[in-house]
Amino acid sequence: NVHEEFLKRLKAKYPDLTPRELKLCAYLRLNISSKEIATLMNISTRGVEISRYRLRKKLKLEHDTNLTEFIIEF
Repeated sequence: NVHEEFLKRLKAKYPDLTPRELKLCAYLRLNISSKEIATLMNISTRGVEISRYRLRKKLKLEHDTNLTEFIIEF
């Protein structure tokens, strides 16, 4: 609810994102660590790393672009 406008912009620009990926984006926007995200999403830390990797691919980010910074500035 806090980032409703952010999620709308994200859905508009990247309509193929799943609800789980949008949830991950919201957590990244709050600048929460991967370990904490793993607890909140009830998955392993490795699962968060894989999700972040897949999200980077969907967002078509360069390898040297920081995902969290990109999401915060979006």
